Amino acid sequence: MANPVWRFVVFNQTHDTMTTLADAKRYIDSFARPSGYSTYAWKVTKKVALEVWDSYLNNRPYSRPLNYYCPEFYTMIQTPEGSPLVPGGAIRRY
Repeated sequence: MANPVWRFVVFNQTHDTMTTLADAKRYIDSFARPSGYSTYAWKVTKKVALEVWDSYLNNRPYSRPLNYYCPEFYTMIQTPEGSPLVPGGAIRRY
């Protein structure tokens, strides 16, 4: 099954598709670190989000637990249009 075509803006550039891990990384890197969130915690959060995208882009289910990350994380693991990359029941929210 082919990946859907998405349009998203990262650093004021419009992209027509998000079909590579590099595209997903640019999308994730477009999020600002929340105030009060340590640099280390932010780095780990972005790494986990990239792992979710990698699983999604390779048509594999994501098997690690996704528990209690910052609100920005839950947006990172959605398409720019808001479609979740993992089933909602698999996520325990903040």
